[in-house]
Amino acid sequence: MNNLLNKVNAKTTFSNGYTASVVYFPENDEHEVAVMVGDRLVYDTPITEDVVRCETSQQAWDVVGQIMMLPERGKNETVS
Repeated sequence: MNNLLNKVNAKTTFSNGYTASVVYFPENDEHEVAVMVGDRLVYDTPITEDVVRCETSQQAWDVVGQIMMLPERGKNETVS
């Protein structure tokens, strides 16, 4: 836990080349989920055009599951 910002951040990279970044905010029991490639946020997936704010852990798990199921990102695709 990052006590300075009072949040918990976890990242998981899947075999499709995408990473799910989940930030948990304990003060309001909410999560934010972002799609990443490498260390960069991406906004060009069918899942999201921005960071997804989730009111429950289940909603966050659902978004992470969608990231895991994305088709593999092409090796030559660039991240802008």
